[in-house]
Amino acid sequence: MLRRLVRRSTSRSDVPVEDRPSKGRPIDLVHLARQTLGDRELEREILQLMACQVESCDARIDLATAAERRSLAHAIKGAARNVGAFALGDAAEAVEEEPADDGRLPAMKAELRRAGSFIRTLLG
Repeated sequence: MLRRLVRRSTSRSDVPVEDRPSKGRPIDLVHLARQTLGDRELEREILQLMACQVESCDARIDLATAAERRSLAHAIKGAARNVGAFALGDAAEAVEEEPADDGRLPAMKAELRRAGSFIRTLLG
C-alpha cells in the first residue's frame, strides 16, 4: 500500500529555493502531503522510516567502500526525493555519481544531518 501512495519524484534542483513551497526547509512538506494524499498518519510513518534511513546512512557512509557509498547514496537519493528532501537527494546524487570523491561527501553528510534534525523536530 505504501508503494502505491508514494509516487516517484524527480530532482527539484532546477527550481530556485525561493520558488519551492518549502522555502528552503530540509523537507518540502507540501510535496510530502501530495505524496501521501494528505494522510497525516502516513506522513508520520514515512518520516519515521526516513529518519531511520538517514541515521543508518550517516553512521555507515564514512567507513563505506566506494561501491557501498554508491549504494547508500542511491538509496538515500530515492527516499529523499520521494519525501521532498530535495537538497539531500541532490547531494546524494553527487556522491552516487562519484563515490570515491571524498570532496562530495561533506555536502551529503550535512544534508543528512539537516534532514534528520528537521524530521526529529517534526516528530517531537
